[in-house]
Amino acid sequence: MTSSIDQQDYSTLEVDTEAQNRHLAEEAARAAQAPEVNQHATEHYNYPEVVTGGAPKLDIDPTLPEPVQIPEKDSAGVGATAAAASPKICGIKRKFFWTLLVAVILVIAIIVGVTAGVVVTKKNKSDSSSNVDDSTDSTVDATALYAKTNLATANFTDEFNNENYLVVYQLNNKAIYMSAWNSSQKTWVVSPIVDGKTNNLGLDSVKMGTALSLDVFAYSNSARDLHVYWQLPDSGGLSTIKALTYTSDKGVTTRSPLPAANWVDSAAGNSYISTAGSSLVSYGKACDMCNQYTYLYWQTSAGIREASLQNASIGWYSDTNVIAADAAAPSGNSSLAQAYAAAATTDGHRSMNIFYRATTSALSQIINGDGRYVGASLGRDIGPDTTIAAFSTGFNETSANITDKLGFQVLTMDPAASNGVQLTYFKGGNWTSASNEVSSLSDCKERRTMVANHAQRVYCLVSSGSGVEIVEYAWEGDPDDVSMYSNYNKIGTVGVSAS
Repeated sequence: MTSSIDQQDYSTLEVDTEAQNRHLAEEAARAAQAPEVNQHATEHYNYPEVVTGGAPKLDIDPTLPEPVQIPEKDSAGVGATAAAASPKICGIKRKFFWTLLVAVILVIAIIVGVTAGVVVTKKNKSDSSSNVDDSTDSTVDATALYAKTNLATANFTDEFNNENYLVVYQLNNKAIYMSAWNSSQKTWVVSPIVDGKTNNLGLDSVKMGTALSLDVFAYSNSARDLHVYWQLPDSGGLSTIKALTYTSDKGVTTRSPLPAANWVDSAAGNSYISTAGSSLVSYGKACDMCNQYTYLYWQTSAGIREASLQNASIGWYSDTNVIAADAAAPSGNSSLAQAYAAAATTDGHRSMNIFYRATTSALSQIINGDGRYVGASLGRDIGPDTTIAAFSTGFNETSANITDKLGFQVLTMDPAASNGVQLTYFKGGNWTSASNEVSSLSDCKERRTMVANHAQRVYCLVSSGSGVEIVEYAWEGDPDDVSMYSNYNKIGTVGVSAS
């Protein structure tokens, strides 16, 4: 039986002892060339790291060697380590990225701020053209008539039966002046009202393009007060109303200039606030058969308000409510015109009549008479920028014995309609819209500034060369003849320069 050992194969390779001895000799030769290694060292005599072989055995220093930090390579094999590399955002070192970002934001903010400032400035210049102080322009005559001035007018007959016409206006430097005409003297006399030098009233107390109102309060045919109203510069869409009075004891005359220092503050001033674009209309006792008190009307966002002065002991009074009448409320910043109606007898009806544009676009009327307000529509629609002027004719009487019956002439200029000056009149208890333009007032169309007084005089702002002038027209109609209702005669130019 054969053993498993017998079945194994043995290698026939033999060990070359001669080659092994030769290899050991070569290693010894190389070691001999390294003097820092003692080839004969034992465990008791010189460790291999100790130089030379003559040193005795020393105790081993137990202090551990300091570690040397060798940066680890990242998993991707990149040579720079995560600890050594600075953090980056969008390929830019983080600290430089944030500095750059802040700088960019500051630059953008400055550009936006400058751009917004320029836009707002341009917008303010555009939206506030009526409030621009043209006197700051050295090329403009500060004492010339302001090209966008509003106008106010009143009249009275004096003790010598002379007719007196008054017109108030604004100059380029915002000053308020009055020109007066006396039919016996036949010349315009110019007087300052607010000149910026008297009564502690600087020109900054006048809104550029302010609304204006003027009335005459007659104590008798030889004694009267003058009342003038205007607006302070607007703030937040509102304007405080200012008022001055020239009292009869100072001697109201149209023959010579009235000293500005004689105008005194009225209690109506600083007491009432209108919308910035409101018109102002007022009334003072005009005759014994007319309303007996002083009234002021202006517009708020809710409607038309009234203030009145009935006697000195009570002073000015105003209900905080707007006028309520059976007619549509006025549209925002509507033109207002006031025309009073006198009675011929104690049985007649005296009234003040305010004409305006309603929210329905209708030309409308509010009548303040017999202690109540009555509203009416005149049957004509007008645009929001329509200018209104009005005066009355005749007396408000129902007696058949009075032949000079009440009538009204209401003139309107609607720029949206481009149809010139239009007439709406009241005759025989009815309102009628004339079909044709009042061509004799065609020069008034361009500037669209027009007022009228009870003497049936109309004043318009008209372009003249590089400036403007105030032109006076007289109505030549006959209350009984409708065909003559549009007849106006151009009288001439109102003098506005002090002699």
